[in-house]
Amino acid sequence: MKALILLAAALPLFAVQAKADEAVTLTLPEGTTEIAAKYDCGDFTLDARYINGDQIMLAELQWPDNHIIAAEVIAASGARYAAGQYVWWSKGNDGTLYDVTKGENDPGTACTGAK
Repeated sequence: MKALILLAAALPLFAVQAKADEAVTLTLPEGTTEIAAKYDCGDFTLDARYINGDQIMLAELQWPDNHIIAAEVIAASGARYAAGQYVWWSKGNDGTLYDVTKGENDPGTACTGAK
């Protein structure tokens, strides 16, 4: 089995009894895959790592001053991940980062897969 080691600070949705600078280990099922991607979001770069296996579908997202682990949620098309106030919706090579505290009419930040 693979293990995923994360900093507790990146886990806003998980009930973690660890300090922000401590690591948390999750055991992943056999066959879990990881895909790394980089996105150009205009003013910043977003690094994504998608972790998929059995019923585990996570996205580790990092951009300036932010590092989150988001779980996949229901989407009409593409893949949508949510954690805390953020929603990452990707489709094909592109994605959009939303901060839900900005309201439902906020268009989000459009990101294009970097080559």
